[in-house]
Amino acid sequence: MAVYSLTVPNKVGSYDGDMVVKRYSSLTISSGNTLTTDQPCRGLLIYVSGDCTINGTLSMSSRGPAADPTSSGGSDANAVSSSGLQIPFKTSSGTQTLVSSSSLFNGCGTTARTIIANHPSLSSNGTIITLARQGAAGGSGGAGGYYQHAGSNGSNGGTGQTGGGGGGHGGYADNTGGGGAGGAGSYGSCFGGGSGGATGNYPGVTGGDATAWGGKGGNAGSSGYPTRGGGGNPVGDSPTQGSYSMTPGTGGLIILIVGGNLTIGSGGAIICNGVDSVTNAQAQNATSSNGGTGGGNIVIAYKGTYSNSGTITANGGAAAQIQDTRSGSGPTTGGGGGNGSVQILAIS
Repeated sequence: MAVYSLTVPNKVGSYDGDMVVKRYSSLTISSGNTLTTDQPCRGLLIYVSGDCTINGTLSMSSRGPAADPTSSGGSDANAVSSSGLQIPFKTSSGTQTLVSSSSLFNGCGTTARTIIANHPSLSSNGTIITLARQGAAGGSGGAGGYYQHAGSNGSNGGTGQTGGGGGGHGGYADNTGGGGAGGAGSYGSCFGGGSGGATGNYPGVTGGDATAWGGKGGNAGSSGYPTRGGGGNPVGDSPTQGSYSMTPGTGGLIILIVGGNLTIGSGGAIICNGVDSVTNAQAQNATSSNGGTGGGNIVIAYKGTYSNSGTITANGGAAAQIQDTRSGSGPTTGGGGGNGSVQILAIS
């Protein structure tokens, strides 16, 4: 078993960099092996001129970046168009029209911009795959006051849209004083899902909101009981988190274009999942559960045959449960991330 991490060009800190572009004559990911990038970035674009077989894992889970697509970015120093990222494909039944141009991938980096311009222009003979510039909304934080109050899940993305980050849980299971509200999750971008909100806790400590565009998770306040910063790039500050930790990141972006046959075996997976919410599982009146991060975007285009016996997911991170027996309300949670989008297209 091995993890093969592709080097992100034009890194900007630990949570951003250009889209990684790879071209192969054929590609096989063997069982037990994973192909990913070495840090969050603006996506992974793979062209395979021949056949592609995936029995292992092609992953951009937790690889969504902290990147504002409305501002100049990437090595090309452009903002993403308000129309989002667009990819023209000739298809047998397509009727759309689009002139190929490097501007279709503004903000992705110079290599990605150059290669997208080589796609065929469409004149009522193809299909345009679009990735929305802004992701789905984040979930609200749980209410403050007595007992635990669940954070809301981030919204699921529509077609070509990433999922929102979850809200942190609020309140505190105690009858002597109220806890603060949890922080809200936020939206991500075409490149990755949204970040999560921080927890609220006793005494009246409010959780911070997540930063937009897949940025830092919400910061948790200092409390005599555990608090947790929200998931994101990086994870929000947790002054009283104890020994618990959380993987940074949001669900990222994979674009896989195969000129031959695409086969995904029974153990194979293509994944752009967010990061799960995490709980400090102490006494029921001293727990905290933050917001998970949103799922990303997957685009698969194939010219030959397509066989999938495996898994293709861009799911948001799962919500972590807190069993609050004192309030009698059963489990409460920090909000999970919303699901992103998977688009699969036969091309000609």
